[in-house]
Amino acid sequence: MRRNDLVEALRTSPFRPFRLYLSDGGTFEIRHPEILMVGLHSAVIGIVEHRGNGDAGERYPRVERFTTVDLMHVTRIEEVQGQPL
Repeated sequence: MRRNDLVEALRTSPFRPFRLYLSDGGTFEIRHPEILMVGLHSAVIGIVEHRGNGDAGERYPRVERFTTVDLMHVTRIEEVQGQPL
């Protein structure tokens, strides 16, 4: 996938959540623009785990861990239903 396609999806206003599809069949839901950092050839995806103990007044999601994905393995992005985090 081209870097610009991901950057454009992140900059959509208002932000609309989307799903990344990978060449190995994996997927990642991006429900907040702050959990995806797009580099030149790879992207860092923050993994948000909902445990029910977060402060409802927090402005940004709590990233518990992260993974790095080569942009060459992102096959498509697709908008998902639901509210952003």
